[in-house]
Amino acid sequence: MVAPSNSLAACDAELFEELVVERRYLGRPVFVISDPDGIKRVLLDNFDNYTGLPPVRRMFGRLLGAGLLALEGEDWRRHRRLLNATLDARSIVADMAATASLTEHAALRLAAVPPGEPFKIGPPMQSLLAESVRHVFAGDDPDDGVGKTINAISHLPGRFHLRDFLPGLPRLDRWQSRGAFPILDRLIAERRDPAHGGGSDLVRRMVEARDRRTGARLDDGEVYDEIVSLAHGSTMTTLRALTWFWYLLALHPSAESTLHAELDEVLGGRAPAATDFARLRYLGRAIDEAMRLYPPIPIMLRLAVADDELCGRRVPRGAIVAVLPWVLHRHRKLWDEPERFDPDRFLAERSVSRHRYAYLPFSAGPRVCIGESLAAMQTRVVAAILAQRFRFRVVPGQAIEPTGGVVTLRPRRGIWMTAEPRRVTPPPLS
Repeated sequence: MVAPSNSLAACDAELFEELVVERRYLGRPVFVISDPDGIKRVLLDNFDNYTGLPPVRRMFGRLLGAGLLALEGEDWRRHRRLLNATLDARSIVADMAATASLTEHAALRLAAVPPGEPFKIGPPMQSLLAESVRHVFAGDDPDDGVGKTINAISHLPGRFHLRDFLPGLPRLDRWQSRGAFPILDRLIAERRDPAHGGGSDLVRRMVEARDRRTGARLDDGEVYDEIVSLAHGSTMTTLRALTWFWYLLALHPSAESTLHAELDEVLGGRAPAATDFARLRYLGRAIDEAMRLYPPIPIMLRLAVADDELCGRRVPRGAIVAVLPWVLHRHRKLWDEPERFDPDRFLAERSVSRHRYAYLPFSAGPRVCIGESLAAMQTRVVAAILAQRFRFRVVPGQAIEPTGGVVTLRPRRGIWMTAEPRRVTPPPLS
């Protein structure tokens, strides 16, 4: 496997061997927890005691506004209660057909690339996902500016400066979320207006959502910030999952052949429907395995609000607790041959004894990624359609360097690939 860079390079051998590692950083105790029971306590059982780090919340707030990524406490709970039902699995199924259609158009664009001509796999995936997210948020809104806006949101700055993490030191080029995209104000206002008509797009569901406890709704500014936060987060996490999926599939021709055989048998060249996913078992396992080796969010940091005990160790108030999916998913005490790409490790009979908190591609507990259902749908639809049309090949001679921190896990310089057209083998007649 390739070597990580940046903050992941600090993950030394001890972290992959020990389930709890205590260090100090700038005089503050830091606990790296890979014990699944300890992680469960941090993310679920004693959830209120472990908040997001203020500098990280400040960074997200400056870039994305006051959405879920930047909120804590009762404000976070209120937003989460209101938004949970807007992104549940049933709501997302309605967007499958549009995602499939957009993927078919993306396949036509890829087919127009001259044979053997290299391209970075990230940009076409990002454009496709931004189009899909645009439909999720705005439905069939005819304004081309909506798509351009969602695409711009998906490209928000991915590199940060020290000033982003420090109070009272705004960047000269800081991202101004609220008010930067007037078209979002238009979408919100129209969906507030009873005369605007029906529809069930995500913006409408967000403005109509009521707190089950108080009956209150999000105000316009809160909806605006959640659109920016969710549009960016859902695009980027799915982009990373697909990027690494294509990379790993290209490196493992046996797994690729198994996937192709399943797709040919189940789909025979057509786009998947929701009912097909129960039969596309290898596809699901291959995606799960890609996110094990390359988790979209590689690092989660928490601050202990009060003294606690984790895995028999005292964790003092003010300590930093680090849950590192990059480490957890490759930990030698939790996984057999953890560096090997093996989708069948997610077979039911091999997963039954695995701790729920040993695999965290979308976090877990109350702060589990609210866009998990959307990401799962998009990833499977895009992978099922494009894997029927192409074999992606990694251009030789590249240094592939995963890099990431509190944002997504990306290849530092991208991944150059070529696309070989593939002829679907139809299933035999019964």
